[in-house]
Amino acid sequence: MKPGMVVWTATSSGQRVANAVIEVGSIQAPAGHLMVHLVLADNRELLASPGHRTADGRALGSLAAGDALDGSTIKLWELVPYSGDRTYDLLPAGATGTYWANGILLSSTLAASN
Repeated sequence: MKPGMVVWTATSSGQRVANAVIEVGSIQAPAGHLMVHLVLADNRELLASPGHRTADGRALGSLAAGDALDGSTIKLWELVPYSGDRTYDLLPAGATGTYWANGILLSSTLAASN
């Protein structure tokens, strides 16, 4: 993923639109970093850091099996070891800073540069 690539993002009214990535960021993953692995009832699946936020502002690490997420229900929530050395995020153009990651709407952790 790099700036200029197109991703799906949401407008302030919730409409799905294609928009360019304006920023990609990464941070060093600490030794022993754990990731949230979740699977929704409709079989969408995600692996992301516990502090990453959903489009409605909840940290992934605060969720649990049975919670509602993006029009479905979490059927599996677990912490799993991360073997990568960095974690990544992106910021799409548009008003919301949200994007779909493997079909699940998330909020970017990156702030738009002004």
